[in-house]
Amino acid sequence: MLKLFSTLNLKLWWRSLQGVEVAAILFYSAFIIIATGQFFGVILVLLFTSDIEHFQSLYPWLTEEVHLFGNLLFVNIFWFTQVFFTKISRLRINENRKLLSFGMPVKKLTNYLNLAGFLHPLNLIFQVFWLIYLGFMAQTAIQYLIVLLLILVNYGLITSIKWRFRMFAADRFKYVSGITLILVIFALLLASSVDHQPYLSSPQVAAQALTDWLYFLPGYIFYYIGSSLTGTVEQAIVTGFLLLLAVLLNRDIHLKTKTSLLSPPKSTSEVENNRGLSRFMKLLGKEGGKYFYSVWNHRYSKIQLLITYIFVVPYVVLLGNTTYIIGVLLTLIPIIYLMVMLTNMFGFENRELLLSLQMPVKKKTIVTQRIMAAILVSLAGSSIVFILVPIFIESVPTMIQVHLGILTICLVFLHYIMTSCIENYKKIEEVSVMSVSNPVLPISMSFTAMFIVMILGLFTFFVFEEYVWFHIVALFAIDLILGITLIRKINSMPEPFQTKVIPKLWNEL
Repeated sequence: MLKLFSTLNLKLWWRSLQGVEVAAILFYSAFIIIATGQFFGVILVLLFTSDIEHFQSLYPWLTEEVHLFGNLLFVNIFWFTQVFFTKISRLRINENRKLLSFGMPVKKLTNYLNLAGFLHPLNLIFQVFWLIYLGFMAQTAIQYLIVLLLILVNYGLITSIKWRFRMFAADRFKYVSGITLILVIFALLLASSVDHQPYLSSPQVAAQALTDWLYFLPGYIFYYIGSSLTGTVEQAIVTGFLLLLAVLLNRDIHLKTKTSLLSPPKSTSEVENNRGLSRFMKLLGKEGGKYFYSVWNHRYSKIQLLITYIFVVPYVVLLGNTTYIIGVLLTLIPIIYLMVMLTNMFGFENRELLLSLQMPVKKKTIVTQRIMAAILVSLAGSSIVFILVPIFIESVPTMIQVHLGILTICLVFLHYIMTSCIENYKKIEEVSVMSVSNPVLPISMSFTAMFIVMILGLFTFFVFEEYVWFHIVALFAIDLILGITLIRKINSMPEPFQTKVIPKLWNEL
């Protein structure tokens, strides 16, 4: 049974792997190796050294207080990073559910899926690093046992919390969005009112001011257990408590995965009584309105778009010190909208598309209305860019150049994504939050979008005052050419839709 499970999922993974994804993996791996090499020596000293006096000759700023501050800051940042990046997907639930028909017990399949989730490369990086980091601090066999239990409990707790939060956010998206927006605005106002310069220029000042606060964050638990939990009674109590938590969390994850396997896809036929949404759908046309409704009702689309404003806009406020950085960050807003709306344009409504094909509706109408609906929604959602550019840029010519530069990059990306919406077709179903990690945006698209923005930004957002109007004229001419060719490409989309997408629609019915 294990061989059958492994063979099935390896084939599914291999079929889904594309050349761009391989390039993205290699690029990120090389980046991590280079970045780690640059800071590896300082990281080792800061985190693992016990002889502070010896290293003070090389790093005079490394006092015991700074060493403690560095460790506490690191473990907390690392823990919050783990919370954000931990994968809670269970491979492909629909495909793995077929193994039940081969006689595989649901309990065994659930265990395989959970083990695969724990051993996901991204999750495994966090587990291994915690093991290395805390292992350097541990001194006895019982401490190593406690460290192992802590790593298991931490993974189980994060997985359980993320699953429940996603379920809660999906059902109450408006409230979560509102609260998140308020928190982001509050954090921005707080960050803008604090003078960061003393903390960045002097580790001693940062350590004196912030160390006491770091004791109350979750990362301190890891540091305390690894370095200070030496009493026999304390170790026995903590071991028993972590063992109990590990059993309970494992049971919780087991039950959630089992429920996902045995539950049919959720129906999304409920109709919301929203007049404003209905009017907007009519404006998009029958085919475009149906497509927008399918995308907007998919929980991951909303979460992905919410992330746009949570992370991109604050970065503009905090890091926007040059025209290039401002332009790149602002360009990400329309790019993310275009990715969500166009990357997998035909995967949201498999049955609805097949029904439309049986009606006297031209394929050109079906395809072009969906594309235009996606572009209009992206334009409406990213209209905040027109407000933010004048806020961060005072010069009128520079403002015009940045607007045209954003338009240039978006048009180039639109040319690329027109191919993607055909090639990246994948049927999207709502099974449960634990069954699909990110069905809208494959890593190849995220990598390509970032690459396009960063590279083209070098040619569009750097301002040379004496040539700014020549730059503006050149960008305008490029935008005009790209716009005309894009219209032609949209008009030619029905042909690849007929030859590539329609067969897949029938095969996956």
